[in-house]
Amino acid sequence: MKDLVMTFLTAGVQIVVMAALGYAINFINTKIGTENTKKYYNIAKNVVMAVEQQIGNGKGPDKKAEAIAIIKQLTKNKLTDDEINILIEAAVKEMNLVLKQKGIQQ
Repeated sequence: MKDLVMTFLTAGVQIVVMAALGYAINFINTKIGTENTKKYYNIAKNVVMAVEQQIGNGKGPDKKAEAIAIIKQLTKNKLTDDEINILIEAAVKEMNLVLKQKGIQQ
């Protein structure tokens, strides 16, 4: 019974996170445009994967700080910290989903 409750809670949290990320991406789309959002998201995705390779598992705050610094440099400070955080969170979520689907991560 406990496992069933935990499964439902986990699924609920994942749904809330996905909805929040979707809302955040829509907000960025309206603010900076769809073309730029795609471009910046691809930058964030590549930076997140590179930082993950460079630093490795764990050390989340260190990796996030490194990713923020790199993204700021690559975008020439055109994005706010909040926009960068949203893009990083979305990229990390996508990366984790892909790894989970491939059976690499639990």
